[in-house]
Amino acid sequence: MTRAYVLHTRPWRDTSLLVEWFTEDFGRLTTYQRGARNRGKKSPLRPMAFQCLHMMLVGRGDMKTATQIESAGRAHLLQGQSLAVGFYLNELLMRALHRQEPAPVLFDIYARHLAELAGPSVDFGTVVRGFERDLLAELGVGIDWQSTADTQEPIDQQAQYWLAPEEGILQHRGRGYPVAGNILKAIADNQTLADAGDRRQARNLLQSLLAPHVGSAPFNSRALWRTQPQSGQSEQILSTE
Repeated sequence: MTRAYVLHTRPWRDTSLLVEWFTEDFGRLTTYQRGARNRGKKSPLRPMAFQCLHMMLVGRGDMKTATQIESAGRAHLLQGQSLAVGFYLNELLMRALHRQEPAPVLFDIYARHLAELAGPSVDFGTVVRGFERDLLAELGVGIDWQSTADTQEPIDQQAQYWLAPEEGILQHRGRGYPVAGNILKAIADNQTLADAGDRRQARNLLQSLLAPHVGSAPFNSRALWRTQPQSGQSEQILSTE
């Protein structure tokens, strides 16, 4: 048995589903669920996004079937902007992760962020920045957000720096993106950014670092975000559009 979350489902033939999973032991994988859309019989799978499940994998080759699917915890019933952000996290995982490469640390990080999204008061920018930062680290391309790469000094939130994707944060001017110390500290420490301009810069910075790993195709979750009633965070935190 392994713990797993449903990332995406799509119809397959007349009554079946192809299900994209994020699993604790096997990373991202796809299963073929025969008859899952057959209303005349009890479905072998009731896909529920954002709910941790226990399941068994059976079958040979790359395409397997999930069996003995049961709840491993309470479902997070995300709505509105929280739902859009949840789908964004799912899209990031589907684009960034290779198939069947275990990522147990990232699995726990994802679970923690879902719990935050289901909370009564959510800073969406902090959730998104934290997940993007941790995803980069798990992909092996993260940077040290706490100190400079050229002088090994702690980040001063009053100072100006430059961020070079292949080098890290630089104290002395060089290649890369100019970025204020307070933005770097907010990314490192999961701090709220009160200024809208700072939030946009943090968003653009992280998305530029992720772009080589997730591609340039539009995210469906970004379009969903724009359709949701805004509650204090009116800017498009999921997009540079």
